[in-house]
Amino acid sequence: MIPKDAKKEFAASVISVLLAIPMIVCGIVNLFYRRDGFWSAYVITSVLLFWIIVILPFYLRKIRPYLMWFIDTAAVLAYVYVFFPLRKEDADYYLTVALPIIVAVSLCVLFFIIWARGKERHWSTIIIHIAIDIALITAVTAAISFYYSVTWGIITSIIIFLSVLSLLGFGIYCNRSKKVRAWLEKKFFI
Repeated sequence: MIPKDAKKEFAASVISVLLAIPMIVCGIVNLFYRRDGFWSAYVITSVLLFWIIVILPFYLRKIRPYLMWFIDTAAVLAYVYVFFPLRKEDADYYLTVALPIIVAVSLCVLFFIIWARGKERHWSTIIIHIAIDIALITAVTAAISFYYSVTWGIITSIIIFLSVLSLLGFGIYCNRSKKVRAWLEKKFFI
């Protein structure tokens, strides 16, 4: 019988090889066709980010949430940073807009990990916590967008915030009503 860890590692290795193929092909093609700059960096960094977030945990014997949180945050920060020189943009936008939003998302994820690891949580409580996290992230995004006059950021934040309010209301309603919770658990096998 094959150990469970060996199956995970084998599957992760196969997926890793399959993900390496487009990176290598795009990199080689980009060496000979550079009229539009280093466009292969978009493919390579996107695949690397996907590999770090999705595939890397399969190689770990034991999932360490705080380590994965740190690695994922660093990977996203590096991923977003790579695009500024590629697009010939100033790093000020990264430091003033992208970095604070990524840090806000990362801190909300960290607080969720700390909160979720404490004890068994009911699904309606999890919905409430996720909605609050998303509301905080959109508030930070809206504030940054307003400060730097990024109209699309303000509009997007308002739309997401209003959507999250309905999710938050649903979570609170389900959390208070045992009948609704029981009905949803029965209908959706929650």
